[in-house]
Amino acid sequence: MNPTASPPGAVIRDIPLSRLFLAPENVRKTPAHDRAQAELEASIRAHGLLENLVARADGTDDDGNERFAVLAGGRRLAALQSLAGDGALDPELPVLCRIAPDANGGELSLAENVVRIAMHPADQVAAFSALAGDGLSVAAIANRFGVSERIVEQRLRLGNAAPELLDAYREEAIDLETLKAFAVTPDTGRQLAVWEQVSAQDYRPTAWQVKRLMTEERVPGSSALARFVSVDAYEAAGGPVMRDLFADGHENGTWFEDPALLNDLAMKKLEAVADELSTRWKWAEARLEVDWSTAARYGRVHPRPGEPTDEETAETERLRTRHDELANLDDEDWTEALEAEAESIDERLDAIEQAVEARARFRREDFAIAGAIATVGRDGTLQIVQGLVKPKDMPKADPAAAGANGHAADTTAGNGTAGAGSVDAPAVSAPLAPPPDPRATARQEAGVGIGLADDLRAIRTALVKAHLATDFEAAFDLTVFQMVRAVFAHGYTTAYHALDIAFKETADRPAMRMNDDGFAASSPGEAMLADWSDLPFDWIEADDDAACFDALRNLPRADKEKLFAAAVARTVRGQLAFEHEARPELEATVARLGIEFAKHVRPTADLVWSRLRKDRILAIARDTLGPAWASARSKYKKVDLAKAMEEAFAAGKPPVGIGADEHAAALAWTPPGFAAFDAGGDAEAEPAPDGKDDAPAQAEHATGGNGHAASARERNDVPASGNGAGDVGHSAADAGVTDANGETAGEAADVPEFLRQATQTQ
Repeated sequence: MNPTASPPGAVIRDIPLSRLFLAPENVRKTPAHDRAQAELEASIRAHGLLENLVARADGTDDDGNERFAVLAGGRRLAALQSLAGDGALDPELPVLCRIAPDANGGELSLAENVVRIAMHPADQVAAFSALAGDGLSVAAIANRFGVSERIVEQRLRLGNAAPELLDAYREEAIDLETLKAFAVTPDTGRQLAVWEQVSAQDYRPTAWQVKRLMTEERVPGSSALARFVSVDAYEAAGGPVMRDLFADGHENGTWFEDPALLNDLAMKKLEAVADELSTRWKWAEARLEVDWSTAARYGRVHPRPGEPTDEETAETERLRTRHDELANLDDEDWTEALEAEAESIDERLDAIEQAVEARARFRREDFAIAGAIATVGRDGTLQIVQGLVKPKDMPKADPAAAGANGHAADTTAGNGTAGAGSVDAPAVSAPLAPPPDPRATARQEAGVGIGLADDLRAIRTALVKAHLATDFEAAFDLTVFQMVRAVFAHGYTTAYHALDIAFKETADRPAMRMNDDGFAASSPGEAMLADWSDLPFDWIEADDDAACFDALRNLPRADKEKLFAAAVARTVRGQLAFEHEARPELEATVARLGIEFAKHVRPTADLVWSRLRKDRILAIARDTLGPAWASARSKYKKVDLAKAMEEAFAAGKPPVGIGADEHAAALAWTPPGFAAFDAGGDAEAEPAPDGKDDAPAQAEHATGGNGHAASARERNDVPASGNGAGDVGHSAADAGVTDANGETAGEAADVPEFLRQATQTQ
């Protein structure tokens, strides 16, 4: 039997639509979704019936006309009947049908539906893209297939995905949601760069992971700053916007691609408000954000509370009396009308309270010593923080006015007049917003994105491991420090450690770089760690554990020290100095090792410069190569600026136009987070406004002159000891500090804090 031939006795003939009806044995009982049926009707209207129906003869009608029951093609029949009912088709339209022989109609219907394979979405994407390439508009394609224009736009956006990604989707290496995440931008170069990273993993990439990498250097439209500026104002200023057609909601699918422009527009808007505030207050500033630590440095003056009018007082008493009456009613007496009355009373009481609060007023004395900050609220609206008193403007307390109980009286303005009212101590200021994610804040202060931080952390850590592997004393101290605290300091806990005490070798690369052959050139520490030629491993090949241990015990001490340091080094957990979780004992060890990171790692366009914001690159250029060099290239496109920075920071002779001193500064520069952090810093420094003219200075303060964190941190700082001038922190002995007995406190500096506390409590 020829499997491609029609069944014996089957014929093809045209049958008027009016004589067709759905056979009771048709297996498709569940009605099609309305949208799917509308798409089918649109397709038939545009292209005609592309596939015949399968029917069987089923008697005659009252006029003696032969009728046919449709066994396969029920959806097509329903679409034809709907179009005829709408007047789009003639009810007597001939419909091509294959007449089935006398057989099991249910079996034919089941076979027709079960063996059908739906078109792969990737093929549909290619087909839609081909139609668009032939000149059909989005509206025309939508009309032909009965779908919304947004659906067509989404399919066409998927058509902008790189062919390699469509192939990966067909091969089920990625799912549809992940393909959508890649298609968030039509830049196929960026798509393939991210695909190269995630395809190297041992697991299938997720849509969330891909979208994070595709948008890591962009500002989401849902952010407070983006909502404050508005997408219309940003685009009017020439700002590029990336839109995700697959996202739900306008803001969730929008990214601002020029963060520097967005910040500039926000600052200009805030500065206009600050200018107006400065006409009333002693000072006014514009700041993109005001966190708790910033606000807490100021004192506060509070406005004089508003007073209710006589009418408001009387109305409030009347409403509260009625509210109490309603509250005392029994449940069986309660009605919907009474409930509505109670709600109305609550609303009116709230309105009166808000009206009274709105009458609160600062006094002239307040304006004379305090200021205000215009900033962006968490919801993207303008927020004005008023009544802030700088430490230098705090009124002096009058000792003579102290009460008998020893408490100081209210402070005054310091000029003999009635003061500005009570002024809180600087640390009393309440938080203005929840603390931000410390990890994200540390990266933002360093000007580093997630992907770049992953790479820099791996490169730095590999070098730290390689140097620690050759320094027994440093490795021994680091291990003993963690081991003793874990064993003897009961109650000592921390979420982060410098070492994995279970002695498991840590990875030398981020997961996305595991199969990246080119990454080794950027991470010289890998090759250093791969060289085991100097390590004595003969003993490890002994036949059993007892013989193996005996062989180890008989090794010379120098060999044991080599093995100890090499093994400990390979357990080091990666960290950059600016990161929130950075362990101080590891940073002290890094400084102790005296690693010359700048000689090992030179920043290239691909690794570093192309992944930093342009304003950050120019700030680094000003600090190293000089203002003139940076100014001359401030108009460069970012890709050209990145290439110029790579050439300027490359080892060798100074490039043309760069002096010897500037080139030396460039050669001494290391990426953010490489140099060990300094736990010092002026915690009492007055906060500086974050206007654009101060941005470079703030960046330097936040990340250190060499790109590492320089702000004070609350941590158990462990002083470095040993070789050279790279030590972190200074003991009291170094500073010449003595205690009450005239002895220097430096002798206790190397004693862990928990042991000192234990001694003091005995």
